[in-house]
Amino acid sequence: MVDRLLASSAHGERWGRHWLDVARYADTAGDGADYPVREAGKYRNWVINSFNADQPYDEFLREQIAGDILAKSGSPDQYASRVTATGFLAIGKRYGYKPSPDYQHLDFADAIDSVGRSVLGLSLGCARCHDHKYDPVTAADYYALYGILQSSTWAFPGGEEQKRPVYFPPLVPQDEAVRLDQLKAAELARLDAEIGRLKSERVTLDGKSFAGGVDLGFEGQTLGKPPAGVWLSAGPNSVIAEAQSPFAHTHPAGTRGVRLGTGQKTDGIRYVFEHGLRATPGKQMHFTIDFRTVAPTDKHGAYRFYLGRGVIASLAVECSVTATEFAIRDGAKWEVVRQLEPGTWHTLRLTLDPEKKKYTGIVGTAAAELTAFQDKQLAANWDGILDTFICDGIGHVEGPAPVRDLDNIGLMETPFGAPGTGPVTPTVLSADAKEKLAKVDLDLAALTKSRVAEAARMPYEVAYGVSEGTPVNARIQQRGEPEKLGDEVPRRFLEVLGGDALPTNSTGSGRLELANWLTRPTNPLTARVFVNRVWQWHFGQGLVPTSSDFGTRGEAPSHPELLDWLTSQFVASGWKVKALHRLILRSRTYQLASDDHAENLKLDPENRWLWRASRRSLDAESIRDAMLAVSGRLDRSPAPSHPFPPVDTWGFTIHAPFHAVYDSNHRSIYLMVQRNRRHPFLALFDAADPNQSIAERQPTTTPTQSLFLMNSPFVHEQSAAFAQRLLAVEGDEATRVRSAFELAHGRIPSESDVADAVTFITAYRDKLATQNIPPDQQPVVAWSAFARVLLTGNAFLYVDSQLSGYKSKSIN
Repeated sequence: MVDRLLASSAHGERWGRHWLDVARYADTAGDGADYPVREAGKYRNWVINSFNADQPYDEFLREQIAGDILAKSGSPDQYASRVTATGFLAIGKRYGYKPSPDYQHLDFADAIDSVGRSVLGLSLGCARCHDHKYDPVTAADYYALYGILQSSTWAFPGGEEQKRPVYFPPLVPQDEAVRLDQLKAAELARLDAEIGRLKSERVTLDGKSFAGGVDLGFEGQTLGKPPAGVWLSAGPNSVIAEAQSPFAHTHPAGTRGVRLGTGQKTDGIRYVFEHGLRATPGKQMHFTIDFRTVAPTDKHGAYRFYLGRGVIASLAVECSVTATEFAIRDGAKWEVVRQLEPGTWHTLRLTLDPEKKKYTGIVGTAAAELTAFQDKQLAANWDGILDTFICDGIGHVEGPAPVRDLDNIGLMETPFGAPGTGPVTPTVLSADAKEKLAKVDLDLAALTKSRVAEAARMPYEVAYGVSEGTPVNARIQQRGEPEKLGDEVPRRFLEVLGGDALPTNSTGSGRLELANWLTRPTNPLTARVFVNRVWQWHFGQGLVPTSSDFGTRGEAPSHPELLDWLTSQFVASGWKVKALHRLILRSRTYQLASDDHAENLKLDPENRWLWRASRRSLDAESIRDAMLAVSGRLDRSPAPSHPFPPVDTWGFTIHAPFHAVYDSNHRSIYLMVQRNRRHPFLALFDAADPNQSIAERQPTTTPTQSLFLMNSPFVHEQSAAFAQRLLAVEGDEATRVRSAFELAHGRIPSESDVADAVTFITAYRDKLATQNIPPDQQPVVAWSAFARVLLTGNAFLYVDSQLSGYKSKSIN
């Protein structure tokens, strides 16, 4: 039976859950907004698979510390698995709203403390601010390990400021990741080019677009109101008939323009061109605008025309206007190119040559009265994209900008008509043009949808883990404050365990060396700590009761020779966990019954000397799984990924954090574990707190647990399914009762138990008959009530070996 159970896939699910307690596993990040971590489940599954495969424990640890490094020189079919294993480091509670060194000292503190407690049984976190007060661990030891973690790149799950995950290591080798990234980039570029071509074609066909956009002449705006819709307006601005330009060489004759009042420097208007222009070899970009300063004016500051990508992302050209002069920016300097007359309309035309990094233009009032300027320097860092026009009060002369009128804006790849030509006439779409436009719209919608899907597609799977970063030694943070730096500490192991330093020619983080130091046979702690945990998970208490503290503040082992012997056998077996299970499970100690012995109870009431099996309550996951199993509703297959919201919708904040509960009939290890608002069932029945490494769960008995068992829809649903299962058993009611006891309690009931149960079911059914319950429903309801009695009693909720195993003997 032992071999059969160890060979079951359920073995990894059960024992993997024990390790996840130690590893502080959760499916969310734990910062204020508690962002989901979609890839966390890969680490959970890796743990389950490792226990099922009987992976040697030393290898199990090495991969969790340095799996990404081992993957580079290992078998290709193990690459993804080993990178996934580094989730052990990344999976802890995360701090900070963005991937920033400002917060990482807290992430590292969590990881160092967790590695110390889970692997070495030492409270290393106590040395963050000062030398450990009780154990031989110094602050220098702490920051030597800190440097190893600081030399690694950590996956960032998302946060209030940086809302998207970054730095997740690929599950394919680096060369393959680069190749797949390039293929995706090429496909996006192809889609962008095709979308751009269709947008340009649409502009040509669409009668609503003039000069490169919609409503660039303000004819779609409401008189007396600020520009709206496609326009963004701030400050005392208004669309009025008096602001209509007299020029008609760019737009058809109109009825209105926009007047911008004097306000803050940042007040003005902004237009984002839906079909912005990109630098293309052999092509130029053309921009135009009509403007005037309203007369009279006593304002002597300047207003600005901005062209570029976005508001501040990439500037291309700036022009500046006061009541009396027009200036352009030539590289880094302003140059006045023309004097102006307030109250007079002027037209401006710019031609940008991205290849030459130059622009030319004209400004004036009529064809015969134009000022030209040539070969002016475009902004040095312009990225070749024009999609935004701004007029604000940030010009070349300080002071309040005068009131001004604007009209007839345009941005195109083809030149605009010369001032004085025209008038431009509105385009009337023919039937053929309308048909072409409809087809373009369909093609554009399909391509845009494809582009969104391609942008969201991951070219390869990633893990929530760590990877190699820039090697660096840490400096001691005095009193644990990252702003108060002391001496630099070379990366090395704990002095008390050898103090090994990294090789002088090392170019890595040091995690591989750390993994080897932790698991070398001469390390006296790693194997002992794990053997003690396995003993604890079997018996309820370790031979060392403080299973995460083997230091001077921890308790001494109750059976030191036994711990030493088990450890030596464990290491000699090749660190095989299943061999350790067999050694323990086949012992007389494990097979003892839980019956009491009066004399022993007086001498050892806590059963420290293991004279009997200790009665223990089922943990939260076992209660839920057992109810699902008995009801016949347990889905034993591995669960799919959690249905988190799409990542491109994430906008969680500390005031609106992520929270969800996903129902499932899979084993409880696959439930979504949230840090900040824990799963209601798991929290109620004392599941591990995922915010820290848990050495031992602390079971409680509370009224709310009883109320849950009495009233929970989950319990009632499982009881009803159990009842249906029992009603399908052939035979009389006594036969079904015996089957119920065997399934729920794992024992054959006494005849008196059977008689009492049949009496209860009969009385319950008779009472239902008086309550107008339909006759065809009465058996299910009655048997459901009996099922609830079985599923909520102590015989179901506790592990009790009283009816089996060796009887206890005197310990005298």
